[in-house]
Amino acid sequence: MEFEFFVDNILHKISLEQKQGLFVISEEKRSFEIDMRWISSNSISLLIGDRSSLVFIARDKDKKYIFLDGHQFMIQEPGEEMKSFQRPEDKVHEGKLLVTAPMPGKVIKINVAEKEEVRKNQTLAIVEAMKMENEIKSSIEGYVKKIFVTAGDLVDSEKPLIELESK
Repeated sequence: MEFEFFVDNILHKISLEQKQGLFVISEEKRSFEIDMRWISSNSISLLIGDRSSLVFIARDKDKKYIFLDGHQFMIQEPGEEMKSFQRPEDKVHEGKLLVTAPMPGKVIKINVAEKEEVRKNQTLAIVEAMKMENEIKSSIEGYVKKIFVTAGDLVDSEKPLIELESK
């Protein structure tokens, strides 16, 4: 079976097959054998090679939030509105990019100031959601044009936090 979905707004295409009680997941040139067991309706135990991981899943409308090894990912199936979606760094419009919260939470810290230069993958802010701190990173090289929130603010899913301008 083949699947298409977005993880943190980046399109992934995988194939999935079941062999002798294991799942084989293939993406481009990589392939993984995974032993998967449901623990509850929102948690899964994974065994990949000799590494064991616990996965937690939260649902919000058509999106799923996956928590794995201290990292958070948003997964969404491509719908009509997402068919032409591009990577965040390609979605810069007229040199500007709105950085958003991946899910509802509380802003713990803003790590940048307006007019400050930022590099790609630099942590811009930290948002706490479901008792986990999530680093919000820059997807471009540029400058902070505007900051819309302050530490302590509660934010909704996809709420703009910071506006960046490319170099």
